[in-house]
Amino acid sequence: MTFKKLWQSICGFRWRSYAATVLASIRLYGWRATLRKVSFRSRLFFKGKYRKSTWGRGREIFDNVSRATDLFGRPAILIVGALDLPQCKKYRVSQKVEFFGALGWDCYYSHYNDAARAISYLQISTAVIFYRVPSCAQFDEYLEEAARLGIQTFYDIDDPIFSVDVYAENKNLQHLTTHERTHLLASAEDYHGAMRRADSLILSTSYLQALAQTEFGGRTYLWPNLADSATLSIAQNLDCEKDLSDASSVTIGYASGSRAHDEDFKVVVPALARVLEMYEHVNLQVIGYAVMPPELHRFSDRINARPFSGYVKYFEALRKVDINIVPLVNDRFNACKSAIRYLEASLCGVPTVASSVGQFAEIVNDGHDGCLAERQEEWVSALSRMIESRELRLQMGQAAKSNVITHHTVSCPDVVDRELLDQFALSNE
Repeated sequence: MTFKKLWQSICGFRWRSYAATVLASIRLYGWRATLRKVSFRSRLFFKGKYRKSTWGRGREIFDNVSRATDLFGRPAILIVGALDLPQCKKYRVSQKVEFFGALGWDCYYSHYNDAARAISYLQISTAVIFYRVPSCAQFDEYLEEAARLGIQTFYDIDDPIFSVDVYAENKNLQHLTTHERTHLLASAEDYHGAMRRADSLILSTSYLQALAQTEFGGRTYLWPNLADSATLSIAQNLDCEKDLSDASSVTIGYASGSRAHDEDFKVVVPALARVLEMYEHVNLQVIGYAVMPPELHRFSDRINARPFSGYVKYFEALRKVDINIVPLVNDRFNACKSAIRYLEASLCGVPTVASSVGQFAEIVNDGHDGCLAERQEEWVSALSRMIESRELRLQMGQAAKSNVITHHTVSCPDVVDRELLDQFALSNE
């Protein structure tokens, strides 16, 4: 190798990716085995056994690449994502691990900042799903390695954080600090750029899928949020059948996972004020975060609030309420939301009254396993009917539970786009 070619190879070599691979090898195989590999590849390097990538990005690749698709007889999917938020990890990562495992496929996961782990698993994967990963140096490395290995890339997202226009419509952002709001909106371009570079997109709701299709084109697939085995187990272990011993009071439950839902809560405040005034035996249980507006201050002795303190505790609180409410501002941001709070309350046999927005309007059978409301009169009417009839509450709660178990669990057939599964499957499977 001439000095000129050697210098070009050194400049074009992916040192960060190689360093991450070396660290992963040390962790998996130890120092001695890793040093032997480094020695062998170094000899190849100085003998000029690399060639220029035909993809035109200036990176160097080995002449002979051992791809997992050629070596294994079944799919192995890697999920690289932002795993910091427990609910996001549960619904968009853990559920996929469970789903692929039920098919007999291998599935691994890694935080996108754990480059050593991610690159290690890329070597034995047939496809990679990026969940909520922004454009960053690590993402560039993973895309390059996926291209080198010849495996497909998918990008999974469950809210419109890639669209500044849609994100800005979310009125709940008004309750964040200026710094937090500016940071969230500014990060949209990072997610947009990352999604644009993936081979295919995976979305959680039909409206979000349509939005992504308009924004990016290409292949988009629907993978909804579902009830997984862990959630079903919690509901079963808590024995979520309603306690009929105390019929003297009715409790309306409102769950909020963050303080960025105050505008949503305001949607139902006028109706709540009327209902609390009409029925003295009705109480309001807030689970999580909510600022009580002035209209409800006079009912403070009938309003109880408890912080969100873990998933099991959340279910324990849910099963003690009689009616679950999910108020939402009717905008494009909320139209992208999954009906998670309907799924969870239903497994406790609790009927839901929800805003007729997004996925709620798609999966709640109005008047049968829940109620949908838009105007204040509809909220008051739905809540009044449930308050006045314990039998109706129980009937709707059981119908909702049946709906979720039959159609919206990880183990249900056809819950995931069949065309998407065909993309993951191997031709020799």
